[in-house]
Amino acid sequence: MARRLLLVAAVAFAAAGCSGGPATPPAPTTTSTVDPVAVCTNQLVYWTKDILGNAKDTGLDYQEMGLDGDQYEALQALIEQARQHQSGGAVPPDWLQEQAKAACTRLAAKSPTPTTSGGYGWP
Repeated sequence: MARRLLLVAAVAFAAAGCSGGPATPPAPTTTSTVDPVAVCTNQLVYWTKDILGNAKDTGLDYQEMGLDGDQYEALQALIEQARQHQSGGAVPPDWLQEQAKAACTRLAAKSPTPTTSGGYGWP
């Protein structure tokens, strides 16, 4: 008899758990926009420090770095400028960040505004 009561209690407990008890509130939705200049700046600073810090060539191409062709050209110019600064002494603390941001701002200004196509695939 005790087993039967225990079984009935277990079934009732399981049924109560599945019967739509208190609902979990939905996750708050927030819209966030990604600043392409900030993303580009962070990438250029990261890769410049990585390349200047490693004497060994990692063999990564620009796509493996997550860059497009224009960003890669800006990276190469930034690396060359940083090397020139290093040969003359230490690079000022905020110099790399400022130069990367200026390059990315120029790139963002010259990039075309995205458009939508009427169909699938390429516009």
